[in-house]
Amino acid sequence: MFETFAREALRLAAPPPRARVVDVACGPGTLAVLAARAGHTVDAIDFSPKMIELLESRARDARVSIAARVGDGQALPFADNTYAAAFSLLGLMFFPDRAKGFAELARVLVPGARAVVSSWPPFETIGVMNAIVGVMRTHTAALGGPTPLADQTAPLSSEALCIAEMSAAFADVAVHRVPHVARFASADAMWQSISSSLAPLVLLRNKIGEERWRDIDRSGREAIARVIGGGPAEVALTALLAVGVKR
Repeated sequence: MFETFAREALRLAAPPPRARVVDVACGPGTLAVLAARAGHTVDAIDFSPKMIELLESRARDARVSIAARVGDGQALPFADNTYAAAFSLLGLMFFPDRAKGFAELARVLVPGARAVVSSWPPFETIGVMNAIVGVMRTHTAALGGPTPLADQTAPLSSEALCIAEMSAAFADVAVHRVPHVARFASADAMWQSISSSLAPLVLLRNKIGEERWRDIDRSGREAIARVIGGGPAEVALTALLAVGVKR
């Protein structure tokens, strides 16, 4: 799924051949590896040492070279006017200070180069995800905390929000909706994928511990099964890709 979004991000950024590009909040290297395979020189940064380890392992397996490091996307350790394209896929949307994140992407780009930042629309618009939000709402109310995924005004969750925030640092901002059809063997397989890869759910699990998570785990599987049944299923997921030009 993430490769679908990464390939489209590279296409929208349109760096020249063998360009120097940067991937901020790179995660396990989905975009970084694709960019390196395309012949670009790639710098990648993430605040999680584990993600950098995964990226480096993935790069070795792909036999590509990527300069990866642990660091803060709100204070990039790179020089001004360095890169021909910059990316932050499903990363900058979670920054404590998104304005700094956008400003740093702009700072390190050469004038006229593009940045691509991706995010999710509200999950309540997707049947399966709406069911998961309902589960989260039920269980987290008892914990006294906010419901993961349930905020209709979540960061960068609409074209208008993306344009408003990115335009403070970039010109000619445009937002593209990129769909991907995810296929799963069963409701259990879908829940396993979503609960292990979607940042708010992973953070919640880490916060409450395995004992409390068991009830959410069971309810999540049951909620998905009610929507899709017990057999193989397809779910259409759409990402928002915001593209801006360095002034």
